[in-house]
Amino acid sequence: MSKRKLVLSTVGISVLLKSLEPSEHALSSQLNQVANDRSLSLELARTVDALAERALDRLYQSTVDENRRLSAELNGLYGIYNNNLSAGQSDMHFLIATDTALGRKASEVISSFLRSKNLTVDVYIPNNLSTADAVSFSRGMKELIHWCENVIPGYRDAGYQVTFNLTAAFKSMQGYLNIMGMFYADEIVYIFETGSQLLSIPRLPLQVDVAALRDYRLEMAMMAQGHIFSQAEVANIPAGLLDIDERGNASLSDWGFLVWNRVRQELLGDDLLPFPRLQYTDTFRRDFKQASPPERAILQEVLAKVSSLLEDSHGDTAPLKRDGGLQYDVYTGKTTRDGRPIGHFRVSQSRRVSCTVEDGALRLRRYGEHSINDNP
Repeated sequence: MSKRKLVLSTVGISVLLKSLEPSEHALSSQLNQVANDRSLSLELARTVDALAERALDRLYQSTVDENRRLSAELNGLYGIYNNNLSAGQSDMHFLIATDTALGRKASEVISSFLRSKNLTVDVYIPNNLSTADAVSFSRGMKELIHWCENVIPGYRDAGYQVTFNLTAAFKSMQGYLNIMGMFYADEIVYIFETGSQLLSIPRLPLQVDVAALRDYRLEMAMMAQGHIFSQAEVANIPAGLLDIDERGNASLSDWGFLVWNRVRQELLGDDLLPFPRLQYTDTFRRDFKQASPPERAILQEVLAKVSSLLEDSHGDTAPLKRDGGLQYDVYTGKTTRDGRPIGHFRVSQSRRVSCTVEDGALRLRRYGEHSINDNP
């Protein structure tokens, strides 16, 4: 019995453009001009709605060969399933579209058609993802990388084969997804432009040089939480992993996030890092040492967030209170021997860190399950 598949398909606007009549040259030109717009004028939006209905009707009424010509996305999927989409009914399909009016509309057409074939389909649209400018594209790709890291491993652990269908979408997206697929996918598929023959590229055994990044794990952990360093502070980190703005501020690049996601568990699951504005008591160090490497990695990602928020606020704990994940608060009626209020923040649903505020820093006291509430 073959494995179930998780199929990630990039979405372009070919299904809209190829549904135009030969006489609609002006509309074709207009659609290409607004391909990166997040919204359309009322009149054009109505025209695009009607075009989408036309496209979907054609897909319903056309043959497999005609549908493969109408939609690059479907061309790839038909190739994966040997022209029989019903073979994919036990699989999970994600359509990845740009955060644009036409991207959303095209994904609606493709998802509606696939659902009519009883396929399980979801659409994911990273915020701001478009090819309008480098900044929007980079932000959108970072969000897509986070999404892949959060979603794909669970399917792989459940026994799914992960396939990236990159026959559609903008070439810049295809280039990024091609490299991402080397880390996340079991295979990447394309269709030869001259026909319908499937080209499959298997997953390559790529490995990140973890040792080369070990000395920079604290900075990378904090940048992964949104902290900004000066270029001088991270000068030894490989340049391709960083984005440097015109003021010399450094953050993780798209590739930096991708690489960090591959190595963070190994780099954070070992010894306790000296994050800025965090102090560690002997009891906290003991609790940390008793935790498993995966638990340590999760804990240190949270410590990186806490440290980043404190650094950015110059020691003010208000941002920790506002953060929905940390949910920082002070225990009622619990203080240290010298009268300092004892607070706590959340690591997971069941694990907490207790702490006190001292001179713009947090002094961490205990780490563990809810029981630390009784003895923080």
